[in-house]
Amino acid sequence: MKRGLLPLLTPAQLPEPWLQSGCAYLVNESIKVSAQDYRRFLQQQYQNLPPSLKEMMNFDYFEQQSEAKRPEIEQSLIAQQQQAEAVKPFCAEGLQDWRILSMFEHWQDMQLWQSMAAEGQGLIVEFDLAQSGFQTQTYNDQAQHLREVQQVTSWLPEDDLYYLFNRPQESRLNQHEWRLVRKLAAADRKIEVQGAERAMYRLPTKAVKRVILGYRCSSEYCQQVKQYLSQDINYRHTECLQAQLDPKTLCLQTVVI
Repeated sequence: MKRGLLPLLTPAQLPEPWLQSGCAYLVNESIKVSAQDYRRFLQQQYQNLPPSLKEMMNFDYFEQQSEAKRPEIEQSLIAQQQQAEAVKPFCAEGLQDWRILSMFEHWQDMQLWQSMAAEGQGLIVEFDLAQSGFQTQTYNDQAQHLREVQQVTSWLPEDDLYYLFNRPQESRLNQHEWRLVRKLAAADRKIEVQGAERAMYRLPTKAVKRVILGYRCSSEYCQQVKQYLSQDINYRHTECLQAQLDPKTLCLQTVVI
């Protein structure tokens, strides 16, 4: 925040399993050839015979002679059907040039605090979208996208970005999530963190509306953050709060620091 830079995640840092490398995908091996499909195939083969051969035998005789090769014929039909119905497993390599910022509509979600805010020892930054620049079509002359993550009943990928903005209906991942997606090439700065490159993007200081410190942050730390914000001319407008547990309901409430 001090430098007005926002770190965005790589696709592999998101929770969806299909964005990780080395995923095992189910292979459909349950295809069977029905008697009707088998007979239809033989009829096609019989019709394709040279006229001279067709004059020498009728279809029933041709079918009888083909019975000895039925296992091989059925295996060939299964292979053809598998190829026709095959769904190519998703390859996350197509998303490696994108970086992602996950945002959520509600700050009170306990699971989010536990998983994404250092188990209540971190903080949440609330943005003013009108001041953020997130809603434009481009950033640094590169495409950017801001969309809500959807739960879909039918999985119908249109492009690689579909895998960032959609989840199967059965997914138990967090809901009410929005994602900002920017190109790696549009990064304002790149730094190395624990041997990995991190892409940083400028954030207008006016876009930082509130800072909510976690329910496990010490009072001393809360005062330090409040003092820092109040003394920095760029963040004096930012409200500083702490999320605390209501002992009557065990729900989170904000308290002014």
